[in-house]
Amino acid sequence: MVDVFKKRSDALYDIDEKSKIRKSHENPYIKEVYKEFLENPGSHKAHKLLHTHYTPRKKYNI
Repeated sequence: MVDVFKKRSDALYDIDEKSKIRKSHENPYIKEVYKEFLENPGSHKAHKLLHTHYTPRKKYNI
């Protein structure tokens, strides 16, 4: 039996190892977004736009 999860994991690690930019805080596009719009990581604007929160919902049995 083929272990799909193992194959997918191996493929993702392989892609990551070959990537030039492996960390989001080193990505020049992300740096530019913060510089031009979000100010800095952890700023009020960044938190408001990039973070989510959990809201419990009632489950319905259909």
